[in-house]
Amino acid sequence: MHITVTGAAGYIGSHACLKLLDDGHQVHGLDNYSRSFERTVQALQRAGGDRFHFTRVELNDQHATTQALKLHATELVMHFAAFAVVPESVKFPLLYWHNNVGATVSLLNAMDAVDCGKLIFSSTCATYGEPAPEHIPIGEDCPQRPTHAYGESKLACEHMMQAWVQSHALAERDRGVVFLRYFNVAGGDHLDRIGEDHDPETHLIPICLRAATGRHAPLVVHGNDYPTPDGTCIRDYVHVEDLVQAHIEAINLIPRRDTLAMNVGTGVGASVLEVLRACSLAAGREVPFHVGARRNGDPPRLVSNPEKIVGLTNWRPTRSSLEDIARSAWRWVNR
Repeated sequence: MHITVTGAAGYIGSHACLKLLDDGHQVHGLDNYSRSFERTVQALQRAGGDRFHFTRVELNDQHATTQALKLHATELVMHFAAFAVVPESVKFPLLYWHNNVGATVSLLNAMDAVDCGKLIFSSTCATYGEPAPEHIPIGEDCPQRPTHAYGESKLACEHMMQAWVQSHALAERDRGVVFLRYFNVAGGDHLDRIGEDHDPETHLIPICLRAATGRHAPLVVHGNDYPTPDGTCIRDYVHVEDLVQAHIEAINLIPRRDTLAMNVGTGVGASVLEVLRACSLAAGREVPFHVGARRNGDPPRLVSNPEKIVGLTNWRPTRSSLEDIARSAWRWVNR
């Protein structure tokens, strides 16, 4: 297939490109390098040879995006391009509406211009906000009540895509979207060709590992008095390669004139202290840390109910043990 990947130089988008290339697809990556790096694209070019093509483009520029889609007969789009730092979204909400929502409007119009009607959307469990205890583990029927601009922007994109599909269905034109709502993504390519590469880094596991090397300040554990077994927050961690495999499975589930939402998580939670211990084992040294104050808006426990994706596909999280995630992330940090 000819597949276009937006956010192709970013963390998850680049791993999706790599898997698609490994599977023999023709991949056209789009990115503007605003939060990613040319070195990642160079790694993809080494891996894919003449089956990987890259165009630097601003998705908010609808004309440029349309021209990019025309370059390589796009049959399917995987849309990863977004800003995803929650505190930043609280401080600069309009930035998130412009980048995440505005760019998606442009992309959908560009897809119409080239008559491409298949889309897999990188959504997030942040659209659920802070679910009530009775909704945990979190299923797709959990009320979507985001608590910050990042989650709100992703939910707005879901609503917009639903309207896009429905408007075309009325005209008997086929459009279909799969929403994959991610939980906490971590780890790296099993061959260490690419990995988690953010600047600044905001995710727990790479921060732990960088702290172990002395390249980051000691970890701050934000609160140890939550109603959990060790007092720290519990989250559902999924290996990036397992997450990407969910996108591969979703290709065959894209509906003709409808949308489909699936959570991507393991159903098993790990606390901050459990993550810290796994990272210490992977690094072979203690991760320095101290306990700080709670952060506003941190729910005690967020864990996926993966029954839907497991029931509809052959997807299973095969690399997502905390130990496997930490080891693969350590190889990348310590390369």
